[in-house]
Amino acid sequence: MENIDEVKQAEVHLKRAEAELGIAQRDEQSAQAAEQAAVTDIDAAVHELREAEAHHHEIHFTVDGEEYETRKHKLTPNQIISEFGKQDPAISYLVEIRGTHKVSYQGKGDEEIKLHDCEHFQIVSTGPKPVSDCAGAAAFAEGLRTLGYEPNALPNSPDHVVFNYPVEVGRFAGQTVRLGFVVPPDFPNITPSGPHVSPHVRAIHPTNDLPHPDGGVHQSQSEAFQKGAGGAWQYWSRPCADWGKSKKTVTAYMAHIWRLWETQ
Repeated sequence: MENIDEVKQAEVHLKRAEAELGIAQRDEQSAQAAEQAAVTDIDAAVHELREAEAHHHEIHFTVDGEEYETRKHKLTPNQIISEFGKQDPAISYLVEIRGTHKVSYQGKGDEEIKLHDCEHFQIVSTGPKPVSDCAGAAAFAEGLRTLGYEPNALPNSPDHVVFNYPVEVGRFAGQTVRLGFVVPPDFPNITPSGPHVSPHVRAIHPTNDLPHPDGGVHQSQSEAFQKGAGGAWQYWSRPCADWGKSKKTVTAYMAHIWRLWETQ
């Protein structure tokens, strides 16, 4: 009888232990489920926080060389043209500048595009060009002063304009150079053919057998600037190829100069 009682006690003990194990396993599963739910909730909260921060992050960009900022992460090309460029979308379209590559939004003015920091846009007019009150070097210098530069003409050469230029992009970013331009009398219909630069920042290479920025770098063409302004000068043969499609403003031309430094 004693052995039978011991067996029964052992069986009861086993059942109790199995029951406790089952409870423990269910508790563990519940704990794991709760832990997974908490991790998922944390991930969702982090995502929401990042989305909220991104929504309030200011995006900086340029339109025709002028700097702007917005908290909107999506805009249509027509909104950029009218709100920032102050132009009429009915007679213009937007172009994004990506280094030497251009993305045209012609015919896509009402399609939203996602904005990214430090993007650059140009507005291309398809309508009549505005008539300027002045022309030539006077118009060019007036436009430069509007952009914050301080242009001066060389002595006895009013069509030779010189000013200090802080380089903002490219390998020379942070340096200040002098730029010189020989401004045609019918500017803005015709632009200066390219910048004269002081000091020498590129090796002299007059031929165009090498692409920008190495080829077409001259010295003799800058003799007037060397004599009139002093220092070492060089001339970059870099005509503004898209001038006929631009707004024909000093801002548009300086956007061309900006891209020359960006691609050094």
